[in-house]
Amino acid sequence: MIVYIPVEPNKKKMILENGINIEKDYNKKIGLRGVYVKCISGFLTPGHIPADWVATNVDTQRTYIANHDLWLAYKLSKNEIFNRMYIESIVNTKKYRFGEYRNPEILILSSVKKEDIVDVKETIGLCDKILFQSDRIYIDCLVEKIFQNTNVAKHIIVDYFTKLSLQNNDFTAQVVEKEGSKLYVFIDRKEECAWTVEI
Repeated sequence: MIVYIPVEPNKKKMILENGINIEKDYNKKIGLRGVYVKCISGFLTPGHIPADWVATNVDTQRTYIANHDLWLAYKLSKNEIFNRMYIESIVNTKKYRFGEYRNPEILILSSVKKEDIVDVKETIGLCDKILFQSDRIYIDCLVEKIFQNTNVAKHIIVDYFTKLSLQNNDFTAQVVEKEGSKLYVFIDRKEECAWTVEI
């Protein structure tokens, strides 16, 4: 698995020549199973890869994936709830489902040999474009998960069309009372079509 790792610009040449030593070159400490562990933090899918990063091929046996957005929320707010949620988000790489996190962070728990590291400039052409669509894939997965609950899906559709009817004069929204429920009728006058939702 290819992982992109941010490194200090003054250490990049040394890392390319010697590898990454988990004891000296770690860039994060995390609580894992009640113990603080040194790790090397990197990313599968950075939208923009700065020139001072390196790319490395890592063994999935010694890696975990976490929800980096929760870590950012914790760093920005200092709210311990986000830190706890971040720790709880850490899963073994083999158990991670692609698209589960919008911004998946790879946590490498071992040193990386120099043979497995290349300058990020050498990998740009090799990158799988699908990986750079992580945000879109995450949203698609989230929408699919939400729409598995029919009641939630109905409320989202009603909210969407209600807002659309308030912003666009071509749309109107009508609510018809039924026995114990409401029938929402959304009419697109321009296209001459209608959508209905019963809640």
